[in-house]
Amino acid sequence: MNTLKLENDMTPWNFAELYREKGTIRAVARAAAASYWEANQAYLKAVKLGLVEARPARTKTTDEIKRDTLVGRVKATKLSEFAVPPKGKVKRYLFSSAQNNTSIHMELWGNLHALAKEYDARLMVSRFVYDKRSQSADLDKSVATKQSLKQAADIYWDRAIEPYLADENVEVAPGLVWCGKMNISPTAVRPLSGLDAYTGRKSSIIPHVKLAMQSVPSGKHEATKFIYTTGTVTQRNYIQRKEGLKAEFHHCYGALLVEVDGDGDWFVRQLNADSEGTLYDLDLRVKGGVVTRGHRVEAISWGDIHAIRLNETVKKLAWGHAPGQRDHCMEWVLKPKQQFLHDLLDFRARNHHEIKNPHKMFKRYVEGEDSVEAELKRTFSFLKKVTAEASGNVLVVDSNHDNALERWVNYTSHKTDHVNALIYLDLERAKYGALAARDDWFHLLEWAEFHVMQEASGARFLREDESFIICPDANGGIECGMHGHLGPNGRRCPGATSFARMGRKAVIGHTHQAGITDGVYVAGLSGELDMEYNTGPSSWSHSHVVVYPNGKRTIITMWNGKWRAK
Repeated sequence: MNTLKLENDMTPWNFAELYREKGTIRAVARAAAASYWEANQAYLKAVKLGLVEARPARTKTTDEIKRDTLVGRVKATKLSEFAVPPKGKVKRYLFSSAQNNTSIHMELWGNLHALAKEYDARLMVSRFVYDKRSQSADLDKSVATKQSLKQAADIYWDRAIEPYLADENVEVAPGLVWCGKMNISPTAVRPLSGLDAYTGRKSSIIPHVKLAMQSVPSGKHEATKFIYTTGTVTQRNYIQRKEGLKAEFHHCYGALLVEVDGDGDWFVRQLNADSEGTLYDLDLRVKGGVVTRGHRVEAISWGDIHAIRLNETVKKLAWGHAPGQRDHCMEWVLKPKQQFLHDLLDFRARNHHEIKNPHKMFKRYVEGEDSVEAELKRTFSFLKKVTAEASGNVLVVDSNHDNALERWVNYTSHKTDHVNALIYLDLERAKYGALAARDDWFHLLEWAEFHVMQEASGARFLREDESFIICPDANGGIECGMHGHLGPNGRRCPGATSFARMGRKAVIGHTHQAGITDGVYVAGLSGELDMEYNTGPSSWSHSHVVVYPNGKRTIITMWNGKWRAK
């Protein structure tokens, strides 16, 4: 019989003898002054020869079992992409969300289908989980996927949405990603929190019951990144405690409309339905499943004007003052009953941030932009044209740049500004005259318009803290008289969140960053995106807020020379 030759004369027979005495392979190795490998080889041969019995398999520990079932992937899942339509064609998508164990809003659902038919649009719905029955201890939602959650016996969705399910992430247009995998709780106060860098430089659409929008800083010469939420097609169904009751208040029925043209440019608009499910989109209304056109919008709050720095493309797309442009501009198509102009005056000639900088002031002189009177004339010429061609009222909202005129009169002197000495003295005399007459309604910019132009444009100049509420029947109406530079309790430049705390729906401007926070919508900018003083990455955009007759709103962003896909 062949034997295994090992160092230290470790034959299978010698191993078997020692193994019966010592009991373990490691003990045999120590006794024979052999390595564990040599002893283990002798053990394997001894088992094969029947000299010793094989050891029973060792039971794995819980940690070992977990390690054996580890999963993962090195690379992120590759996004699928929707094809860009051919030149001259437009593709449209309607994105929304749906809660488990909850009925859909039937009127809204019917109206969305009518709109989808009108636009030849694809309806896509992402599911999310929130329900008292889904809070069971045996359902670990921290690791569960939507696919595994739907397998739970107590988790299900309204069958009406099944043909439209879209729980995947997909790039619907170049630079715009539908994030259908997201499963954010409907009670999240800020559903877009922490998602700024998600999808990288591409804008994103997040399924959520709350309507929100956020501008993300981008390179100054890049298109601004936006993050949107969708609203929902399912009814209110919340745990009746603090977080649930708050979410119930902000619950938004509706969807997000995306238009993609043959150039790959995309345009997004909010479709926020009222409690009856009625939808508006531009001049179109869907009510009771019937689509009608030609409806005037209630108002447009334009992005901050800064007339002397007004972007020419925005001017063309908004008002179409040049011949042949009128039929396609926003004002002509939407025919707003009210137009709100924020920061009408730029006051570039004597900006208080630059007035003590001799290099900036010399630059203004070289460029021929150091005359206050000349800037006022250009500003009021623009205002006169807007007012003359307006389909409704034009209101100038009291704003910080408009008030820079009075600041200049207060803190400078004609004795040190010879270029503007005469207009300065005229303005100063008018201000003192109003004070002497105890005219608390005096508005310096309004006075300057008549003084410089020798006529009034017909626009209404709102005073500081003057309220102007539109759509009063829509849950108390929408405040459009605030620019956004004066916050609660005297706070300066507070941001949309501070205004949202008021509990009053509002449309503001000032920050040049379009966004939606609870009931506060923020317009962007109509002036140039590069104002010289905004250095570094920017979240500014040419965005405007449209208010529909039922008090619902949308934000329209202009870029690449368009304001919608055509």
